[in-house]
Amino acid sequence: CTFQVSRFPWVCISVDLGGNRPISTAMRISPLPSSSAHLRSRSLPRLQMQRRWRQIKSNEVVTGNFVEFKGQMCKVEKVETTMQGRGSNFFQLELRAVANNKKHSARLRSGEKIELIEMRRLTMQYLYSDGSNAHFMNPETFEQTSSPVEVLGNYQYYAIEGEEIEVQVTEEGGDVVFADTPNFAEIEIESISNTNEGRATSEKLTGVGVNGRVIIACAKHLEPGTRVRVKVDTEEYAGKAET
Repeated sequence: CTFQVSRFPWVCISVDLGGNRPISTAMRISPLPSSSAHLRSRSLPRLQMQRRWRQIKSNEVVTGNFVEFKGQMCKVEKVETTMQGRGSNFFQLELRAVANNKKHSARLRSGEKIELIEMRRLTMQYLYSDGSNAHFMNPETFEQTSSPVEVLGNYQYYAIEGEEIEVQVTEEGGDVVFADTPNFAEIEIESISNTNEGRATSEKLTGVGVNGRVIIACAKHLEPGTRVRVKVDTEEYAGKAET
């Protein structure tokens, strides 16, 4: 018989010892560990809530820091200092959330503290993407880890399996939360049209790369099969690739 008393099923076992009264017992069935258990796949929202960082004062915050803001892990993109009467300084921070790429703004008084998320930089080998997660390997230890593919930004569509990428990982745990990806990528054009965003033009065309991404503002003379450079953040044509 089988019955459920928790999220794991239990199985009844009866043993006949030869003429004696059967002995019955019950065993709980637990799932076997996954063969890929060595791959750590942690979601960024869960990483954000792990308290393993320290506080710093507002005047110590610099561009490029990762901080906790309203329960989210954010990257500091800009810091501005303003002065309002009697020498009071305020620090205006422009932040971008790691989990969803949304922008936030924080205004801190002089001396006010904020949580700094301590990071370290590593060079890791990009292995592949399964659509949801990007998988990396430390080339020194051969340890593999995975993070939501959003850590690569638009570069997720252009990353080449096996290439090395500079990443930032949490000081404790080694979780990849940000990747310093190239500003430009190369891709081969699969097809090209004579319209750009629905409007006829004799100067700029719209192309489609072999990765399926639309490349805007392509030069008029390009043909399918041409390898081009693309600006990663806007996916605009940036010239022919060097041969």
